[in-house]
Amino acid sequence: MTTQKEIIILGDVEMGGGTLTDDFISDKALSELISEISKKSHPVDLVFNGDTFDFLKCPSIIAGKKSFPRHVTEEISLNKLGLIYQAHQQVFITLQKFLQKKENNVYFVLGNHDHDLVYKSVQIEIKRLLQSQKQVHFPGFNYQYSRVYVEHGHQYDFLNKVNPKHSFLNYKGERILNIPWVSFSLISRFMEMKETHPFMERIFPRPTLFAHHKNLFKKITHWTVEYMVKSIVYYPFRYHYDPTYTYPKEILREFYRRYKDVHWDVDKIVDKFKRKKKRTFNKHQIHVLGHVHDKYLEENMGKVLIHPGSWRDEYELDVKTKKLTPKTKGYVTILVSEDGSLDWKIINHPMTRSSLHLDDVMKDEKKYIHFAAKEENFKFKIF
Repeated sequence: MTTQKEIIILGDVEMGGGTLTDDFISDKALSELISEISKKSHPVDLVFNGDTFDFLKCPSIIAGKKSFPRHVTEEISLNKLGLIYQAHQQVFITLQKFLQKKENNVYFVLGNHDHDLVYKSVQIEIKRLLQSQKQVHFPGFNYQYSRVYVEHGHQYDFLNKVNPKHSFLNYKGERILNIPWVSFSLISRFMEMKETHPFMERIFPRPTLFAHHKNLFKKITHWTVEYMVKSIVYYPFRYHYDPTYTYPKEILREFYRRYKDVHWDVDKIVDKFKRKKKRTFNKHQIHVLGHVHDKYLEENMGKVLIHPGSWRDEYELDVKTKKLTPKTKGYVTILVSEDGSLDWKIINHPMTRSSLHLDDVMKDEKKYIHFAAKEENFKFKIF
């Protein structure tokens, strides 16, 4: 049967600004994959399923001054995009070549780390950087074709969901991003910790990490409780004119649950997705989600639900040996035949990386940040 189109889906790439807070170092591997895809004889939809760009943890550098602004204007988002482009220019250039075939298209689905894509000027700039006006698309929260449904999934995570009808806030006469409360707290408080402990966020599962790194757990817990208390009894009064300091009332219950369960990671979203998008789930055959970086596959009654995993630099921590094993990078490919039939695969992109030991990394995180980057031929632009 003749292939009408191929859909290739990658999630959670999280290209940052080439700083300590940038966790994407696989430019070479991703560019090689895109180059391979470019050779295909049939049309390809390349779908980046949210968190393609890590605007959230990318600093803004204006007039030589680095900051993590809480109030994200259009100018700040464009400044961050410029840093991301400079840090990961190889990926952008490879995408340009992919788009030289007029039947190929690139889609950027919204995620919680790249909410800045709602700014039209950011979309226009990405199209300019990729040298394509008609083949680069911003479909919002999901991509749909035939019986394929692709969504990032942060809308099923209480701490990271946004109001699709209210993407912006007004602050001192300027339009700023209306991002989730937890994102505001990340920008205001936790980026300092990320710069101090740049490697730790790459390690999973978190409970195992905290069991071996009790000082880090105490620090995160202390800062979280402090920020939570101030968000209730101090910030609303001190910054009563600032809409970014309001918080959802349900946040107290959510933070108590996470504190009690030692759970500082994103929630699983599969069950919530199937419950809240029941009609969508019934309508489509293949569903691809992101947000949660663990790989997941569910096949039942002709339906397929896939988490292909992340393209960040991440490691699996062995609870007994404390060995850190680099996670593989995967993607989903779906062949759409002329008769509408779908043939899907999950493919791991071949990579060679060294295992590390937690004790060594804890002694000198920056050393191993550089070591990992060197193994993937990545150089940080700003350190």
